[in-house]
Amino acid sequence: MRLEVNRLEGLSNDLVLRLERGEIDRVLLSLPHRDALMALPGIPRHREATPDEAAGLAACRVPIETHLQRLGVIDRAVTLSNRNLGTNHGHLAWQRGAAPPIFHVREDPCDYPAYSCLAASRDGALSIEDLRFDVGRQRIRDARDERDVSDEIEWAVFGQRVLRQGRLTRIEDIASQFYDIRHVLAFDTRREEGEAVRRGVYAGYPRGYREQVERAWRQGVPRARYYHNAIGLSADAIHVVQREGTVEEVGAALREAGADAGIILDNGGSVACWAWWVNDYAGGLVSPTVDYRPEGTSAIAFVLEGRARVDLPGGSVSYSVL
Repeated sequence: MRLEVNRLEGLSNDLVLRLERGEIDRVLLSLPHRDALMALPGIPRHREATPDEAAGLAACRVPIETHLQRLGVIDRAVTLSNRNLGTNHGHLAWQRGAAPPIFHVREDPCDYPAYSCLAASRDGALSIEDLRFDVGRQRIRDARDERDVSDEIEWAVFGQRVLRQGRLTRIEDIASQFYDIRHVLAFDTRREEGEAVRRGVYAGYPRGYREQVERAWRQGVPRARYYHNAIGLSADAIHVVQREGTVEEVGAALREAGADAGIILDNGGSVACWAWWVNDYAGGLVSPTVDYRPEGTSAIAFVLEGRARVDLPGGSVSYSVL
């Protein structure tokens, strides 16, 4: 494992983490209030949430420590926030054995031709796959050949693919996959001109959304430099990048870290990396954002090989845990 944090208050808060595939025992997806979330619309971006909807979503958010407790993970875990799931349209998930196995929030049109997903196979292998979600039949298929892979994948969760075979994805190809378009375009809804941009982008949603996003961009709405949480894969390692930038800059940072494929999991104050060795091995956040919100709908836990924590000597000593 290798962790680098570059933190200059007010200027940067970059995290790069490398986990060797050989040191990972298993990878787990946490979505504790699954049924309640499916009955809610997440955070509606194209309309105002009702008070009941907002209260219902708030009740479904839990701290990372609670996610780990529900997963039965006690030690040797590195955990990433995954809060677009259960919050934003487009973020579907597959959980084999759940009822129903396909997860999506209410009102999500579920209409992407294919979903780029971080996927864990039944034997524990982690990959990024393009999948088709058949919500009616509750099955998933490989988007390349339409092969049913429902019985091969343990879980899968959507993220915007920013890196494919070492090449950066064009923002034109994925901009409309960001339901919260502030992650792509910069506008201030506290000002009338910014609110006009928001209304224009979401007018008639979901019909025309992609075209309206592209129109706003062509009309000069600037690109957003947002804080993103991204995960990349290479043949021998898992690469995590958490940093501010455009979508393309985050993809480039994954490639620089060594990944040849990568997706974005969540954004802004939702982003967190929790590790078991923090706070004298009691666990805690490595490098949270200044606007970090402790509770979230979903998390992904990497449980590492090795023995569980043992009693360690105190005082001014250096030691390793294997």
